Amino acid sequence: MEFKSLTNIETSFRRIRLMLAVFTGCCTLVTGYALWSSFRFAEKQREKSTCWTAGSR
Repeated sequence: MEFKSLTNIETSFRRIRLMLAVFTGCCTLVTGYALWSSFRFAEKQREKSTCWTAGSR
């Protein structure tokens, strides 16, 4: 005999796990983009400072 309330609880947990997976995926994407963007910015700043120092000599 299966209780309807247990089915609802199982469906709710399944939905929570799905939302957690989606949230984790979004957080991973945002973190990856932030890291990539910061490294790109740092590289541009290094290029600027290298050109400026080489030109001043």
